Amino acid sequence: MAREFRVLCCRRLGPTCAHAAGQAWVPGAVGKGGDWFGHDSAGFDAYDEVPTSFAARPEFTHFREVLAGLRKQCPAAKPVVVRTAWLPPTTLGECGRRRERFVIRLNRNQSQAQAVETLCHEWAHALAWSYSLDKLARDPRVTKEQFEAAGHDEAWGCAYSRVWRVYAGIVGG
Repeated sequence: MAREFRVLCCRRLGPTCAHAAGQAWVPGAVGKGGDWFGHDSAGFDAYDEVPTSFAARPEFTHFREVLAGLRKQCPAAKPVVVRTAWLPPTTLGECGRRRERFVIRLNRNQSQAQAVETLCHEWAHALAWSYSLDKLARDPRVTKEQFEAAGHDEAWGCAYSRVWRVYAGIVGG
């Protein structure tokens, strides 16, 4: 069976954010818990979901506003589920594609400002995900670095720009 990369992740190196290689998706792996929409966490590797999501934290009102704005003004081709998760300290967030939805997981140790910025970055991955990216994910000759580069191509840049225009409208509106 050919390996597949189905998760693009954003990792920080020192004080800045850099995009590292995509993590391999482990078919059939089940994490504990779920998100606030009642979805299970099947399909991701060993990092558990955190019961208190950013959307449930009373002090994260801006995060909730941005998430609602993205859902309304930037819908992806499939539903997007957002979860707060225990991720390695260097990983800010990741976007994974499932058959029926996208799952964005955000590192629970972020401030509200970091969580909003990471949400925008990962939402752009959900918007820009394409057939060609799926095709690359199935090709055993494609390295993680090549997959990550393809995930941050011009289509992702355009999607990221669209997300930030919506975000600017929420902040400035």
